Formats: sequence, structure tokens, C-alpha cells
Amino acid sequence: MPMTDNEPDRTGLNVYLDAARARRAAPSSDLLARIMADAQAVQAAADLRPAPLRAGLAEQFYRLLGGWPAFAGLATAAATGVWLGTNLPVAPLSAGEVGYLVDIAPELAFDLAGGDF
Repeated sequence: MPMTDNEPDRTGLNVYLDAARARRAAPSSDLLARIMADAQAVQAAADLRPAPLRAGLAEQFYRLLGGWPAFAGLATAAATGVWLGTNLPVAPLSAGEVGYLVDIAPELAFDLAGGDF
């Protein structure tokens, strides 16, 4: 059959599909009454308290970071940074280490040389 044929094919499955489209089944009034009774029972049992408006700024930040695992890592990193920043090593420095430190921070040259310049 050519593709330009405008006459529908009335054989096979199309006959059954056309018959199904022609008959529209409506729900019975008994079914609709049972649905409404069930909906009213569920609605009466529902908790109708209003939801909390918004989380506070601290809780929003907590959620943004990813919860307690992220906060634990952040707190550990902060504590380590404070500890390393306040407890500098007191081991004696060799001449090579002093030269390295002076190259990094030239303002420390006077203090590390130990002389009266």
C-alpha cells in the first residue's frame, strides 16, 4: 500500500482500537463516593501544623558544607593550623637553614645572624 493512501486500514488491530476509543467508560457513582470518603478520612487524619519557616544562618551554613563529617574535617584543619602557627620549632638552625630562611624572609636576616649590625 503506498504511503499517500488516505484511506485508513480497517483490518487487524485498528478495528479493536477504534472500538475501544468509541466506548468511554465512566466511573460508577459508588466508586466516586468511596474515593471521596477515603480522601476525607486521610485529610482529617493529616497533621495540619505549619512547616518551620526557614533554617537559621548557622544551619544553612552547616548544610552548605555537608554536615558533621565536613565540619569535623574543617575543625581538625583549623586546630592543626592554630597549633602549627603558635608552636614554632625551636631546634637549632644550621648555616644552610639560616640562608634558606633569609632568602624566604629577608626581614629575618638581622635576627638570625645574631650580631649587632
